[in-house]
Amino acid sequence: METFDEFVSRLREIKQAGYIETHRKGNTGIGKTLEDRLGIEENNIPGPDAVGVELKTMRRGSSSLTTLFTKEPPRSERPFWGTKMVNELGYVDDKGRQALKVTIRPDNPNNKGFYLDYDETSVSVVHEDVGVCATYPLDFLQDRFEDKFPALVMVFADTKRIDGTEHFWYNQAYHLDGFDANAFLNLMREGVITLDLRMHLKESGANRNRGTAWRIMDESRLDEAFEERVSLLDDTELDEIPVTRKTSSPQNTLDDF
Repeated sequence: METFDEFVSRLREIKQAGYIETHRKGNTGIGKTLEDRLGIEENNIPGPDAVGVELKTMRRGSSSLTTLFTKEPPRSERPFWGTKMVNELGYVDDKGRQALKVTIRPDNPNNKGFYLDYDETSVSVVHEDVGVCATYPLDFLQDRFEDKFPALVMVFADTKRIDGTEHFWYNQAYHLDGFDANAFLNLMREGVITLDLRMHLKESGANRNRGTAWRIMDESRLDEAFEERVSLLDDTELDEIPVTRKTSSPQNTLDDF
């Protein structure tokens, strides 16, 4: 495939083929099977899978926990972070290390006292005793999000078992583009997007950080974080598909956070 039009045509042929037997058992079978049918070689190198787009496949109705990206807050915006935070706000883990591995959601402190606070320009990691530990400007998150997802095609499949083997019918796909800060905050507000701290101290006292992770609790809602959503597998010709920009209802605008 050399063009995006060819890629979409191939997707439509796969839809018309109906249910396809998985090429691999387990959770990764859905992606492996579609990549094989598209002629995409499997690799573990980050970046676009085909003709300049990232390809994600999902079983319809599934809810899986997925890391969107890992990113530390800007150095100038983290007054209480790293080793100091783990030492003073962490706990001793089951390996005897001082650690801080927690999931943080908005508004209500977790069992370690952390919560997310937000306004129309930023999201802050707050501790109920310390105050603001670090702040992520939304444009900073936008840059990281768009680095990870410069353009994304999400493909949904119905699944069923035939003679005990999973089969997929890839029948819905969307081309997604553009970071929607409004929607990102709304997903965070609902607890769909969360932040994970994943730190512990080594014997030397140095901080071992596995990456502060922005995660989505329901990957099927990932499309909501994009401004543009174009359906690829309906009966409309590709050059006739309108690009629909999302508009937030009054109760979901940034002014209401």
